[in-house]
Amino acid sequence: MKQPEEDDERNRTQYDSPEKKVQNTHSVKLWSEYFSERFETFERRKMQTVSFRDLADGKDTSYTFVHIYRDYYPALLNAGQFFDEDIALLYRYHVQIETLIRLFSFEAQYGIATYMQANFDATVEKLSDQIYVALKEMNSKKLLNENKKLVEESLRNFQSLYEIPPKWGYLLFYLFQISWSLLYSERTWIEKYEKQLLEEKESGKTSQMLELALVHFAFARQQDDLAFERLGQNDKKVEMVHYLVWMKLLVDKQEWERLLSWLLYLKPNFLDGVSSYYYHSDAREFFHEYLNYFWKYAQHTGDEEQYEEMLIEFLPITFYEYGEYLMVIGEHERWVELQVIMGYSPELIQRKDLKEVLSFEKETVLPIYHQTIDRLINERTRKSYQSAIKHLKTLRTIYFDIGEEERFSQYIKQIATIYGRLRAFQEELRKGKFIS
Repeated sequence: MKQPEEDDERNRTQYDSPEKKVQNTHSVKLWSEYFSERFETFERRKMQTVSFRDLADGKDTSYTFVHIYRDYYPALLNAGQFFDEDIALLYRYHVQIETLIRLFSFEAQYGIATYMQANFDATVEKLSDQIYVALKEMNSKKLLNENKKLVEESLRNFQSLYEIPPKWGYLLFYLFQISWSLLYSERTWIEKYEKQLLEEKESGKTSQMLELALVHFAFARQQDDLAFERLGQNDKKVEMVHYLVWMKLLVDKQEWERLLSWLLYLKPNFLDGVSSYYYHSDAREFFHEYLNYFWKYAQHTGDEEQYEEMLIEFLPITFYEYGEYLMVIGEHERWVELQVIMGYSPELIQRKDLKEVLSFEKETVLPIYHQTIDRLINERTRKSYQSAIKHLKTLRTIYFDIGEEERFSQYIKQIATIYGRLRAFQEELRKGKFIS
């Protein structure tokens, strides 16, 4: 049996340069050692030209968080060389986690200048998106079958993320969701950690992260009813972004029936929040992402009934989406009814849509013009009368095209009589040669 001294000597020979620790090696421990060595060298060089007072004040430009993302991060990516594409992706995933941790450490140690905060947040978000891409590209089933111990080591290393500052708790759970869904999907691991968390909860321990993790483990086991039950038991409000991540995962996996369950579960939440739609950009962004998932469900399953029902329930904020849907399925009459209900005049309607309806069923658009003309006349200004005459000319063309000249004549007589006391309007009718 080899002595420990002999093992150390062999390792020193095998890894005579730090980079060899990340060249076709199957060890997260070695990768982490390389990261630490590389960061120590990187930071030492940066610190040689740094004024500590300026660094603390956010005035120094020779070492900022930007350098971590722009210099340190790509250096780690470029150092790794692997024959197996999935192990290369797993290495990239750990490089990205390492970079996130270094960014948060920089923030905690030196702070972020106010004018740089938006840039810092955008960098973190960009890195989080790149993590999702790496996980999606990875063939986790193959990786688990061929390198289960490596993935298990990766899971243990993932726990280091739990040390990130509480202000980034939403990001921590996002990484938890995507990692446990796309990489650590071994059922026995999920059941083991779920059991452990349930025991902690029974012992009196509680936190939002624990509650959400239990929801996600139910989700990962495809026990959606249990996930909904656990969500209902959660006293604290669950951020909408977490719901959208669960739905995004289902879309990517094309689990359409499960997606519908989550869409319907969330519908009351969005209905209750309709009032905030016009006042908060986040509410609008979340809602339109929700709409997009509903549309993807309808596209891939052909079940458009649920989608249309949802669009109707959320009117008027779904006006454009519902109008587009009706145009796609060729329901021109119902499309016209929607414009009339919303009180839209021809100027506010997309020209291509109006043109398409006119080319198929000219008669169906008559209510839009009738309503618009009536509204303009009742505004009782010279300008509104002139606009009404403009629409009357278009209306005359439509009536003549469908061979209903007499109906149009009767219509003109009717409005001329009803609004006979509006002298200015009568003048405009004469100018337009509608009456003598």
